[in-house]
Amino acid sequence: MLYLGAAVAVAVAVLLVVVALGPSLTGSGSGNTAAVLTYSGAHPVADRSVGNFGGGGWTLLFAAGLVSPTTVMVPVNTTTLGSLTSYCTYTPVSGFSDLTLPGYSGNRTPGASPAWEFAYRNATGTIALVSVIDGQASVLATLSGLECAIGSQLFRPVPGAAIDSSQAAADVAPLAGAFLVEHPNASAVFGLVGGGHFGNFSLSTEWSITYTSCSVENPGSGTGDTFNATVNATTGAVIESNLTTDGSCASVAGGALTVPGTSVVGAVPDALRGSPRGSG
Repeated sequence: MLYLGAAVAVAVAVLLVVVALGPSLTGSGSGNTAAVLTYSGAHPVADRSVGNFGGGGWTLLFAAGLVSPTTVMVPVNTTTLGSLTSYCTYTPVSGFSDLTLPGYSGNRTPGASPAWEFAYRNATGTIALVSVIDGQASVLATLSGLECAIGSQLFRPVPGAAIDSSQAAADVAPLAGAFLVEHPNASAVFGLVGGGHFGNFSLSTEWSITYTSCSVENPGSGTGDTFNATVNATTGAVIESNLTTDGSCASVAGGALTVPGTSVVGAVPDALRGSPRGSG
């Protein structure tokens, strides 16, 4: 099993918390007409939304596009946050309700998604969480506090030269093609992290791409087929890839598709302390 890098695991965990605690993710349009964007389309929308928030000075740490073949509803309750609030102070900016991740049945190979989530850091180490749904952005919340600030400083900002999710998806297409022919409506996560240092472990700017037949709604249930790959986000070179058949859905991509309230959220503090992807 190929596990996501520590930084990507943190990124996806935090961004899934963003999704769960944010407003309904259907945007102003219907599920059939929602804007489906790649990273390069969603990123400037998020930048404009967070630009003057809290005095400005925000830099992007990570992003994730989340794709489900069916609309997924996740109730918001105290379990949703897991242990994250033991290390970070969560301050909502917008009102929130149940998570509604719009279903999408389109081609996965363009690296596009109807739901993009972003995490930005300012000079104090506070993290601002931004959602882009149907082409519209909202600053949803902040994560702050000493341990959050220390953890956020371990990550490097995403560089402007980072390749688009469309390019990253194209780079892995020769490896993922057969999987997507068999599973054209696979769930997907396109995760981007700027990189970071965790003790002796260093992570480059990377895209982590996961396609799986496991359900986003019930990720810990049953078995499924999963393809995942890590791509250097500045050169487009595929760093590693893996295909698992009939694997446990509970361990898909190191928890990349685990919805809020499950073990991936509780793993955030450990990842912030530098848990490596593998041998490092």
